[in-house]
Amino acid sequence: MFKILILTPQIPYPYWFYGRSSLYFLIKSLLNKGLEIHLSFPIANIKENEKNIEHLKSLGIKVYPFEYNTNDRVSLLIKNIFEEDPFKIKKYWNRTYYEMIENICISIKPDIIQVHTPHMFKYGALLSKKYNIPIILRVQDIVHNQVKTFKEEVRNPLYKFIAGWQYGKTIKYELKAWKQANKIIFITKQDYDYAINKLQIDPDKCVYIYDGINLKDNIYLNKKSKKKAFVFMASDQKPNVISLKWFINIWKRISNKINFEFHVYGKVCESFEREKNALKNFKIFLNGYIDNPDELHTTLAEYLSFISPTIQGSGYRTKIFEAMSIGLPVISTEFDYKPIEPLFEENKDILVFNNEEELFNIIKMIEKNELTLHDISSKVHEKIRREYTWEKTADRFVDVYNDLLSKKGG
Repeated sequence: MFKILILTPQIPYPYWFYGRSSLYFLIKSLLNKGLEIHLSFPIANIKENEKNIEHLKSLGIKVYPFEYNTNDRVSLLIKNIFEEDPFKIKKYWNRTYYEMIENICISIKPDIIQVHTPHMFKYGALLSKKYNIPIILRVQDIVHNQVKTFKEEVRNPLYKFIAGWQYGKTIKYELKAWKQANKIIFITKQDYDYAINKLQIDPDKCVYIYDGINLKDNIYLNKKSKKKAFVFMASDQKPNVISLKWFINIWKRISNKINFEFHVYGKVCESFEREKNALKNFKIFLNGYIDNPDELHTTLAEYLSFISPTIQGSGYRTKIFEAMSIGLPVISTEFDYKPIEPLFEENKDILVFNNEEELFNIIKMIEKNELTLHDISSKVHEKIRREYTWEKTADRFVDVYNDLLSKKGG
């Protein structure tokens, strides 16, 4: 079977941190298909991550970490004035690391180089050209759209100027990367359509392969007693903080008309710590971060439904899939629903709102049992089992590999 050299911007384990699950379960599923996986990533401290690296090796992955700090630094931003590539991309580049990856390439002779996110694309592109190896770029988020959103939302004039400056560099770099890749795999239909229709990327290069869902037992249905509350969990990344702030204002306006609470978990709670006591007056409770994923899932299953209130960002929200994986019904904004629209039916598989009136109506329907959350839970969980497992996602990746290598051989 194929040898795949995968380059990622971060270690994909523990998988429950900052969207790593998408990387981790894809790689694990490809291994289960019999592929030989070679994985390399930059990491700030190898010694501190020895257990995580050993876990990846125990799965059968050949792992090549490179100790390198990719954190933002003001000195690198200033230096970027004289550089062509955008700061967020350039900070991942290291000549010694490139030479290490090149030696790996010479040694293992991979059939395909697969790069996750454009941050690592320069490494793969140079090696692809030098050694005539097909290269795949997997797009989890469109980076220039993230920069654009930040520019539109930020109020600080200096930050707004820097974002505008970086936006021009980022879209130029990203378009160049897409044109160099043999295949571009988009994880949402939304981004796939944007690339083809708005940016005029060659449709023959573009593939839409949705992420699988790491299905677990439907513990939501197994938990018979429920808290009279809705729940949200998220990291402290900027889009989550901005979105939760927006939602809290909506909840405040309807809180005295409903008999439900709203509970929040995760690092996002830290951004609202000063308001913690005041928020309790509106039946909003910040419960902090739960490190153990099994404990977190057991806790989430005690709630009526998961609310995903995102109003900005790119890609899709992995937290929605995580909630669905344990049977937890989901209520989301239209913004959150759009990236997964091809997979789940609006107001049948997932309940969608845009404003406080729509949210209030959904909650009142739940209260009157006009919406049966247990039925939604059972139906969606079964749909995932039938159609959206990681095994099926891995099959589609293997199809892309076969197609690329048949063209190379031909």
